[in-house]
Amino acid sequence: MPTEKKEKTVRRLSSVILEYLLLSAAVSLFSFLFLYTTSESISSVYLLRQDIMLTEVQESVFLLWLRSICGAAAIFIFIVLFLFMLGQRLSYLITIAKGIDRLRENKMNYNIPLEGNDELTVLAGNINYLAASQREIQRREEEMKNEREAWVRSLSHDIRTPLTSMLSLTEFMRDKESVSHEEIRSYIELVYNKCQQIRELTSQLMDRKDCSLENVEDLGFLFAQLAQEWSGILEERFSCTVDLSKLEHFDGRVDICSLHRIMDNLISNTEKYAPPDSSVSLAIQSEGHRILLIQKNEKRETWGAPPESHKIGLDNIRQIVALYNGKAETADTERAFEIRITLHIPPAL
Repeated sequence: MPTEKKEKTVRRLSSVILEYLLLSAAVSLFSFLFLYTTSESISSVYLLRQDIMLTEVQESVFLLWLRSICGAAAIFIFIVLFLFMLGQRLSYLITIAKGIDRLRENKMNYNIPLEGNDELTVLAGNINYLAASQREIQRREEEMKNEREAWVRSLSHDIRTPLTSMLSLTEFMRDKESVSHEEIRSYIELVYNKCQQIRELTSQLMDRKDCSLENVEDLGFLFAQLAQEWSGILEERFSCTVDLSKLEHFDGRVDICSLHRIMDNLISNTEKYAPPDSSVSLAIQSEGHRILLIQKNEKRETWGAPPESHKIGLDNIRQIVALYNGKAETADTERAFEIRITLHIPPAL
């Protein structure tokens, strides 16, 4: 930035005032000479026409009186002119003071007009720069605040999702008249996995950890487990179909917690909007290091107020998918809902 150049071209306020002083003095001196010579010439012509002869003493007194009047007029012109020019800069100082008041009233949302090229102008420019810096700091703080609140809402929603799944399964197991040993072990395994997930999410909420990718040797097996968990939570209340025919085995780097969050949001969306005992399908396909998840479900008919939704689940999915340079597309009709999630998995290191 040409800061040094600006400093070289900026005039000092004292030199500006001295310039006003010299200019006023020159104008007043010219005025004195002009008035004196003009008045002397006019008076000489007048006395000559009137045939009035002045003695040497009278002429000296007359000239002294004439010089006094012209000197007083020159001094008056000097004072008026100097104060006028100085007042222009002093009025700009008042403008700066009023601008500071407006900055305080408008929360730094104001710019003081720049006039002239002296130290007062530099002062106004520096105040504008500080105000702009403060506005930028406030904007960034507001962005960070909104981002932090959105991040907390997102994780809070994802923490509640596995809790809801655990509660639904617990109610199902409680209401069953008889529970087999296999069902108990399956339920305990699911609860254990959900508790681990809640602990990880809580740790992220407390420490605000970023996504941590880890090498996974068989992502096909991992996504098959996620699909099995998805089916295990929903199959008692819905007619679930899982298609893994196009899922291949390959390695890659993923954040397992984020994949659990995607599946939990899909489960939550189904539980919230799909009618009981309706068909729900999940297909997971792979092509190279690209994963495609497709979930389809029917939509329940609503009477009165629709189910509460802030679209946090879909927003969470889109945020997670963005970490994998993917996308989440939805097709929402009156009777059905479909979501297609594409993930680009980086290869393992």
